Amino acid sequence: MISNHSMLRIANRGALAGLLLAVSAGLCSAQIPFFSPPSSQATVTDLRGQVSVLKDSYPWALAIGATIQPQQMIVTGSDGWAKFQVSDGSTFEVYPDSKVVFRQNSSNLRDLVDMIVGQIRVHIEKIGGQPNPNSIKTPTAVISVRGTIFDVIVEDEDITTVAVTEGLVAVRHTVLPGREKLVAAGEVLRV
Repeated sequence: MISNHSMLRIANRGALAGLLLAVSAGLCSAQIPFFSPPSSQATVTDLRGQVSVLKDSYPWALAIGATIQPQQMIVTGSDGWAKFQVSDGSTFEVYPDSKVVFRQNSSNLRDLVDMIVGQIRVHIEKIGGQPNPNSIKTPTAVISVRGTIFDVIVEDEDITTVAVTEGLVAVRHTVLPGREKLVAAGEVLRV
């Protein structure tokens, strides 16, 4: 049989443990803003024509200020164009007749866009003057960027064209093994 004194000690230990847990949870949540990763969404900053995001396989028209979540597909009509900005200040523009998936691999914030068809322009901001690694994937290429401006065109699932306006990108074939090809400002590469 447990005495009243023993029950009181057990209850006090439980209360103390609960209090410590509550205090530590409060301290941890107070620290979260300092350690939280950058936002994984993109915001529409400019838009013209027909631009939609697929939600449950249905197109939803976008407007300036709307946010796109990871793994959502952006679809533009023949007159559609939109500019999206992510939390580090980098932007990507989606041109007419394009289909792209924003952050297909949502667990990796460096995977910016997976292109299916169409054209995009990407402007990756450097962070504190340092490279900001991001990647764009197409059916035939993986484009790795460090802070630059470039266009990617997917004409069909067999051809990707990369045209660099500023900076340097590394391009490798998605299926065929081999070395990366560096593409500098003013150069164009077809994969």
